Amino acid sequence: MAQEYSCRIYDRRGELIQVTALKGGGRREFTPLKEIPKDLQKAFLKQEDRRFYFHHGVDWFSLLRAASQNHQSKRIVRGGSTISMQLAKAINKDTSLNFRRKFSDIFTAYRIETRLSKKKILELYLNSIYFGANSYGVTSGARSFFGCELSQLNKGQLQVLSIIPRNPSFYNPVAFPEHFKIYSKEIEQAAHTAHFYKYPFKLPHFINYVISDFKKNNQKLPYKLTTSINLEISQMAEDFLREALEEARPSRITNGALLLLDNSDGSVLTWLGNGDFFDSENSGQIDGVLVKNQPGSSMKPFLYALAIENNILQPGTVLADVPTEFGNEKLYIPENFNNRFNGPVRTRIALASSLNVPAVSTLNKLGVKAYLEKLYELGFESLRENDAGLKADLGLALGAGEVSLKELVPAFSVFVKDGTYLPLNYNNQLTNGRQLYTADTSRIITSILSDKGARALGFGYTQTFQTDYPSIFKTGTSNQYQNIIALGATQHFTIGVWMGNFSGNTVIGKTGSSLPAWVAKNILDKIENSTTPFPEPEHWHKERICSLSGQKACSNCRAVVTEYVKDGTELPDCSWHTSLSDSKEISTIYPPEYQQWLRSRPDKGLIEYALLPLTFITPKQDSLFFYSSLNKNQQAIPFEVTGGSESTLDIYYDEKKIATIDRPFNFSLPVNRGDHSCRVQCGNEELILNFSVK
Repeated sequence: MAQEYSCRIYDRRGELIQVTALKGGGRREFTPLKEIPKDLQKAFLKQEDRRFYFHHGVDWFSLLRAASQNHQSKRIVRGGSTISMQLAKAINKDTSLNFRRKFSDIFTAYRIETRLSKKKILELYLNSIYFGANSYGVTSGARSFFGCELSQLNKGQLQVLSIIPRNPSFYNPVAFPEHFKIYSKEIEQAAHTAHFYKYPFKLPHFINYVISDFKKNNQKLPYKLTTSINLEISQMAEDFLREALEEARPSRITNGALLLLDNSDGSVLTWLGNGDFFDSENSGQIDGVLVKNQPGSSMKPFLYALAIENNILQPGTVLADVPTEFGNEKLYIPENFNNRFNGPVRTRIALASSLNVPAVSTLNKLGVKAYLEKLYELGFESLRENDAGLKADLGLALGAGEVSLKELVPAFSVFVKDGTYLPLNYNNQLTNGRQLYTADTSRIITSILSDKGARALGFGYTQTFQTDYPSIFKTGTSNQYQNIIALGATQHFTIGVWMGNFSGNTVIGKTGSSLPAWVAKNILDKIENSTTPFPEPEHWHKERICSLSGQKACSNCRAVVTEYVKDGTELPDCSWHTSLSDSKEISTIYPPEYQQWLRSRPDKGLIEYALLPLTFITPKQDSLFFYSSLNKNQQAIPFEVTGGSESTLDIYYDEKKIATIDRPFNFSLPVNRGDHSCRVQCGNEELILNFSVK
């Protein structure tokens, strides 16, 4: 019998989340015969088919007696159908009341009896019979009228349940408990305990995902499914999310989503797709856990981890946070969220404070394809679709590709799991983890993301991330401020919170992800109680380094910090701080790449130009510019050159010498359509840069 059945879905503690509805909206829950109380089986046999075990599908004696009684009464007062015939009737698409239909049921009943055992027939019947109130089967009947499992019914309630199918409208115990007076006092009293049960409708987005996941894998939902969800935590998380959404309404934030995982096995503890499923005005039924959004800076830890893994960076490596051009025809000039450049910053600061130029520079060194391969391994399949990751190009460093919270949260958990990736699961199925970063790399990233001092440059000394237990956090904001994300992790849990709106409107208010971070932290505060510190990397040691240069600290260094250094690495002595001639005053000497940044600094330092070969800072080789007739007399192409061993620079435009200038080497060339070259000469060094104007 191919009947549709509901699925009872429970949380990890056995609390009912939902009973899935049939296509028509009713419930039909399947229960094996051995789990149906014997008293209920006997009651149905007594009511419906006393000779069930003695006939082969049709009880001709009962049929003849029913025909006689109906003839005498001149109306149908008795059916005479056996349980097998009633089962045949349930699967017969012909619903007419005539002899042809009756003979069809008789024939089908004989076929059922030849193919199925009596126990199986009784089991199918008890799981199919209609009770009214859109309920089919004894389990749904018990739940609909008594709000409990079959095993929890008393004898009187079992008897009431067996009577209802005789006439579901007349014997509705909620509407007409007095109709049971003709039976025993026990049955009448039991009828008065009946009440309509409101089926739980918890975590609807999660349940929809589970159903679609089974369909995607061409599997039928089981009759019963125990998930990894914790309803108690889910309710608490939902309260925090709704409180944050209410507070954020003036900022055009109407939607939010939350995903919480157990780090031990990657299982889902909480899945909230939106603040209110029934908020149709704000697309409440859209599942924010699955929606793809730009994750912003929340992706940066994966990038820096790969750079550390490939020996491109160490936490003390200094990166230049200065105005920088990337690309040629597609010119890309990233800025920080506060529109400020910070000059030399150590990797630890760059990641913890979420600076943009160092991230793009790091990706430029790694290569987009190498980074994408790692992201694919981390489960970011959204970036693979239609080559979305490749199209994002260097913007990937800042989260330009769209990904889902379902992808982000399991990936972020690798850092507190020593680099092991476990795919998300919801039905307690253990899978083997994959080692995607070394344990030491993951521990370094964990050290950075848990460093409150390192966040100060970008976020100040905010209390949002202050916890009494070891924790890491990373936030992200999309370019158009439509999405704000916070990721958090502890020894045992990883959480992701997204807030924004599905309408595409820009979020109003200051940058950052304080509200999602507030939600994430408050939930972790309630469930994490471990004070065990994160483990230290095994093949790294700590050294005192100059906080500015990242080199080994010397007596001239103005600020010294202790930082992890990979075993076998020989740090050079700091060359950025020195005493000039006989003066005891200590000067800071910057590498040439800081020439442009240093001009805007009130505390001017010196540039050691000879440290760098002659180099164009801007523009880039083969750059493309466009001529405009507007303000054509004021148009010019700015050039900046650094490095070189001499203090003067000769400039040639299309091989014609046009000027000799002193440091700093800044000049402009006219905007003329066509292909051009700029040759510069500093002592014995020479460079040629080609560019075009259209």
